Amino acid sequence: MQYILSKDEMMMADRKTSDEMHVPSAVLMERAGLKIADEAEKILAQVKEQRKNSRNNSRNNRTLVVSGPGNNGGDGFVVGRILMERGFTVDFVLVGGEEKTSPLEKEQILSVKAFAPEVRIADAVPDRDYAVVIDAVFGVSLSRDVGGIYAKAIDSINELRERGSYVISVDIPSGIDADTGKVMGTAVRADMTVACAFPKVGEIMLPGTLYAGKLVTAEIGITERSLCAEPKLSSYEEHEIRLPDRKSDSNKGTYGKVLLIAGSRDIAGAAVLAARAALKTGCGMVRVFAHENNRTVIQSTVPEALVTVWKENDSDETKRALADAIKWSTALAIGPGLGTSEDAAEILETALSECVERPVVLDADALNIISKNKELLKTGSSEKVITPHVGEMSRLTGLSIPEVKDDLIGTAGSFAKKHGLTCVLKDSRTVTALKDGTAVVNRNGNNGLATAGSGDVLTGIIVSLIAQGVSPEKAASLGVALHGKAGDKGAKEFGCHGLLAGDIIDAIC
Repeated sequence: MQYILSKDEMMMADRKTSDEMHVPSAVLMERAGLKIADEAEKILAQVKEQRKNSRNNSRNNRTLVVSGPGNNGGDGFVVGRILMERGFTVDFVLVGGEEKTSPLEKEQILSVKAFAPEVRIADAVPDRDYAVVIDAVFGVSLSRDVGGIYAKAIDSINELRERGSYVISVDIPSGIDADTGKVMGTAVRADMTVACAFPKVGEIMLPGTLYAGKLVTAEIGITERSLCAEPKLSSYEEHEIRLPDRKSDSNKGTYGKVLLIAGSRDIAGAAVLAARAALKTGCGMVRVFAHENNRTVIQSTVPEALVTVWKENDSDETKRALADAIKWSTALAIGPGLGTSEDAAEILETALSECVERPVVLDADALNIISKNKELLKTGSSEKVITPHVGEMSRLTGLSIPEVKDDLIGTAGSFAKKHGLTCVLKDSRTVTALKDGTAVVNRNGNNGLATAGSGDVLTGIIVSLIAQGVSPEKAASLGVALHGKAGDKGAKEFGCHGLLAGDIIDAIC
């Protein structure tokens, strides 16, 4: 897993590295500048090659470093000096003047002047074109809206980008809140952000991630040993997003039995998609508990699944059949296409009371029923995973949809901790919050996943992983990552506009 740090977590790690691990701050700054200079040099080399192969040689190969009054600005001066050492032409801007600079930044300014006495440091962005612009105006400590000369500098950087400059931000795009991703008045739109040591929350979450461009993490000497505690947020690395291993000596019983309680009168699609996804993810067997009208559809579209049906106005028989199905299962999921009728509510209550010893995934209509009776969350299994989208989360919490979207991590985390469950809050950046207060944010996927049935597929993936022996907490976050990976694979073949829920299932791997 890759840790993603908040402002305070990063500042404490920085301080611990210097104070307790005795790595001087100037060394950390030099390492950061070196990594960023390496990235800038790659872009400058590309520009040089483009000029060589083009009849239009008017594009220059100059770099502009725009620094603010702080250690982030000091990083910028290091980048500029290293590029000059490598033979590149660099111009410097210091927004706010030298009297406001930090002691470390003052040292870096002196170093630049000693290396190139002819260099003049401007106080505003020049009106000329540059191949590369280094944004070092603000770092993670920004806490209020940007205004005045700083806003003007950021706007000027964005104008240069529109004219063709490649913008690299140091650690985080200037103007982005490091804890939330919010735009603090105005912000740099970078082509690349080089995050020092660890990515920051604000460049992972929306809208900050849209401003960060390509995110590169630079090792500068602040490591996991520098952390004062385990960070609250992390994400999967690409090599970790894979299905569970299979055993050579195994049978279908080895990989668990999934019970899907899904599908109301004449609504079978959600049940079909969840069942197919569960089987494709690798569980041994799937049983669908659905309304009797759906038997033929489910059996004809998912012949691998067992089907148990319930009938309206036959409560006692429904409860007996449901209890037997739960005893058969290893893990169950409730909600896709279930509806919110009195029958559906009774089925949910019965299932929760019967599944004391089995993990349960609650999705879709199950959550809509629970939003009217939250006491149901206290019933049955202590291992619950809920998978609400922002609309369902709004109903569960009483918050407005904009309030939920404005703080996905906080909203999911508070609900998970309060109710002692795992909360998968689905949005453009899906957040899986765990009972212990930590969370996993998913970083893959695409807008093609915003299609009917996509959530049903995710439910099938998660419950299948649980049935195979993956802990509910890990199954929830890993399931989201596998869902996003499949969505990316499907989009390559069908495009984001044409991606269907069935395509996502076919791409699970």
